Amino acid sequence: MEKLRLLSYLIASAIPLEVAAYPKPGNVHRLRDFSDTKFEDFLVTSVVGEYYVFRAVRRGCRMALKKPSKVSVFVGDLIEGMVRDYKIVSGGGNTCLGSSLLLLPIAVASGYVLCFESSTNIDSICLNAKAFLQKYSTVQDSIHFYNAIRLVTPSYIRKEDYTDEFPNVWDVEYSKKLRRGGYTLWKILVHSAEKDVVAREVVEGYPRSRRNMVFLKERIKLHGNWNRAVIETYLYQLSNELDTLVIRKQGLEIAKMVSETASKVLETCQKDEKQCESILIEFDKKLGEMGVNPGSTADIVASTIALYAISKGGSITRI
Repeated sequence: MEKLRLLSYLIASAIPLEVAAYPKPGNVHRLRDFSDTKFEDFLVTSVVGEYYVFRAVRRGCRMALKKPSKVSVFVGDLIEGMVRDYKIVSGGGNTCLGSSLLLLPIAVASGYVLCFESSTNIDSICLNAKAFLQKYSTVQDSIHFYNAIRLVTPSYIRKEDYTDEFPNVWDVEYSKKLRRGGYTLWKILVHSAEKDVVAREVVEGYPRSRRNMVFLKERIKLHGNWNRAVIETYLYQLSNELDTLVIRKQGLEIAKMVSETASKVLETCQKDEKQCESILIEFDKKLGEMGVNPGSTADIVASTIALYAISKGGSITRI
């Protein structure tokens, strides 16, 4: 198989592999839908997404080969395109705003590292994803990103939100103000990183995804159960860091409770496989009844799986 295409398959596979994990407490999974997003919506997203991931991989390779680019953006157009096309095909709610923001810079950097170094070194990919975003992202990237947000209209981003000197995404003159202020996507994400762990993950060079990848690899090696390893990785991330989506929607105390519970559930799952499933189902039910969705954690698990898939190079779900 052609190397760039294989790379895009590996990265895009993270979307269905993350959502299929059961029972992933509080999120959409194979037995839980939300009112606006269904399990099937994420499967559609993965099909649409591979096209944009492949474009990102090729863009990175062209950078390595020093071939001129026809675009004046880094990944903003790809994020908007992925969100737009998914909505056209499936008609569902927000499935990929966070995951596309995480995965597409990884894809560009992966293509670059593969074509420049003839390798897929994970540290090099993550550091280049950050460096390229900082160096090459433009105001046009920001406009595309704002367009993507406006397409999915996430409930946690409101017109009354204080955005400091940065344009509010719902401002009718947002594109004009972004240009006037010279707000590149890097600047937008650095500002957003104060309150959003997904933006923080990108601008810091994917430290959580890299740490989680090691944990995922260890769990798969230990027991060989892919689904269980993904669930454990989800709990691991949730226990190590408060989910910023939960903070924004339900508040800091609820986010702390969710993180503390995740830590206890993970401890149980690591010690007793038989008791693990029942306590997971109970935790999932509780979060569902509370309307709590640790969506930022799920996005970081997706980028974790992507890095694991790249490092493995194939046969992702096997030891």
